[in-house]
Amino acid sequence: MVILKKIYPLLALPLLTGCEEAFTPDMPHTPALCVNSLITAGEPVEAKISKSRLYTDSSEKSEVRDAEVRIYANGELQLDSYIPKEGDNIRIVAESPAVGRGEADVLIPASIPAPTATWEAYDVSCWESDNEEVFTQFKLKIDLRIEDPKGENYYKFSFNSDFQADEELDDFDASGNYGFAIGLLLYDMEPIFREHIGIFESIMGGDAEGFSFFSDRQFEGKSYTLHLQFDNCWFRYPKGEIPDCNVNLIVSSVSSSYYNWANYIWQRDSGTLTELGDYGFGDPIWGYSNVSSGAGVVAAQSKSVCTIDLTDFIQETIHEIIK
Repeated sequence: MVILKKIYPLLALPLLTGCEEAFTPDMPHTPALCVNSLITAGEPVEAKISKSRLYTDSSEKSEVRDAEVRIYANGELQLDSYIPKEGDNIRIVAESPAVGRGEADVLIPASIPAPTATWEAYDVSCWESDNEEVFTQFKLKIDLRIEDPKGENYYKFSFNSDFQADEELDDFDASGNYGFAIGLLLYDMEPIFREHIGIFESIMGGDAEGFSFFSDRQFEGKSYTLHLQFDNCWFRYPKGEIPDCNVNLIVSSVSSSYYNWANYIWQRDSGTLTELGDYGFGDPIWGYSNVSSGAGVVAAQSKSVCTIDLTDFIQETIHEIIK
């Protein structure tokens, strides 16, 4: 009977949810100045200034047109032509007569030495169409070794394909499908992409899909090898000499503010604790900000790139399979 007493209230929950009614509360709201900027070493500084708004407001209500923005590097006011470098301490100050003031500072982290990589292609297939177009598909395993300096460090992994097609083929390729792409990264195959996922979230099915930020907590001051697997890599081009096919593997050293913001976004969109808070079974997860006004994020990064040349591999695959 004790068990039944606990089950009956649970059975009544669907009846209670049927009594919900959507309404818009008349809430007082004082806008806060919002400052957002991702500063990259070697690139001009850009800052987006807006203001906070209620969830029910339109996006137009977030515009701020009277803000003055000042950028300081190592305590000195900079001109618009300033290019930040690794080790600079950047402070962004924004002031709006109508909304108020917001400021934040961030240290641009030092980049790591260029990573080194070993790779292996597998499940390779290749065929030729009737109009002498060549198709190649394969999967790719990459071991990417990084060297971690002393101290607390945070990283982000990203990648892109580098392919330069012959401009004369633009009119011939009406479908626009000529090219080369590295395909889909299997995030859950690299354990360190899951280090932010707690035991509870893991039990509830939380995964690292789309999340490639990580810290050096497990390898501080040492080296670490990222085990990367890519599915659905492909190449399509007319039979003959092929352009260069490169893969750029990017490991960015990022500020703690960038890492914390990314972690918050994962918790908001994929974390179980957020759902519990939405239903009143836990504390809400507050948005992350390192700006004095409590709105916005100022972050920084420095990039290190390892390039893999797959041109010879693709050319040899075509010659072996298509005579």
